[in-house]
Amino acid sequence: MKKRTAVLTAAVAILVLAAVPLAYAQARHRAAGFGMFGHLAKIQSALGLTDQQVTDLKAIAADLRTENAPYRAQLKGGFAAVAQTLITNPNDVPGAQALIDQQATARKAMQVNTLNAASKALNVLTPDQRTKLGQLLQQRMARQQQWMQQHDH
Repeated sequence: MKKRTAVLTAAVAILVLAAVPLAYAQARHRAAGFGMFGHLAKIQSALGLTDQQVTDLKAIAADLRTENAPYRAQLKGGFAAVAQTLITNPNDVPGAQALIDQQATARKAMQVNTLNAASKALNVLTPDQRTKLGQLLQQRMARQQQWMQQHDH
């Protein structure tokens, strides 16, 4: 079970790090950064990205944001809609379940879109840059694991 959890955690971490360049479009609208790199300038420096690569990554991020917009809108307030359904009729478990199923479908679509965008983003990188990204991922996971061991009760 621990091996499965570790593999799943690694897969999610890879997706997150691969999606870091994609998050730039969102990160520029917030004061806080995203992932281990923060802003695109840090990613550009860490991986040695060219201006064209940065432009390509920004375009991929913008496309992903547009593609996922309807799903984000659908998920917004999802729990409140489920709760309101049951408040209105405590016996309407099928109605509440249908809302949960719709949310799960929307989340799955967003995840697939993000996976496809991460693949596109990774294809923008050179093999050396992907290797460096993999090394950065391993370092981050080691730090995260060390922190978890220190704070495990």
